[in-house]
Amino acid sequence: MNRERSYRLLLLALCPFVLSCVANASETINDAGTMACVADKWDETEKEKGHKFVESSVRCVLIPDDVNAPKVTEVCPGKYEYQPDGSWKATGTCTDTFPGGDTITLTWEEGSHLKEYTYKKTGGTGKYKGATGGGTYMYENLTDTLSGGRFKGVIILP
Repeated sequence: MNRERSYRLLLLALCPFVLSCVANASETINDAGTMACVADKWDETEKEKGHKFVESSVRCVLIPDDVNAPKVTEVCPGKYEYQPDGSWKATGTCTDTFPGGDTITLTWEEGSHLKEYTYKKTGGTGKYKGATGGGTYMYENLTDTLSGGRFKGVIILP
């Protein structure tokens, strides 16, 4: 009986720590699917022959592979730099908006030096407040203003 009582006391003593750990457990959501985008802005300036800078703004619809996951709209401003040797790089931000208005913010990087482009979740609002995670994506230009591709990664909720 003493041993059983000792176990109960130990469990009671550990209870606040265990509950704290459970409360701090994060949730990881697979984030993969198809993207369809339209370029609203593509303002080019050429500083010297073959050295171009572009300010862009793109809107996308993200369609998850999981049919139960919500479709998301996305707005992504960014800056591109093209070198005379044909290499290029780009960075920017996006705001993903979920049905109901919650958002996730992220940064992205593209360039001729990358096999896949990368994104990093940097926060959000509502359900996604404090979200982290990230992944990769690739797309192809279908016309001057339309593109499509795929993304894969994770969303980590605190």
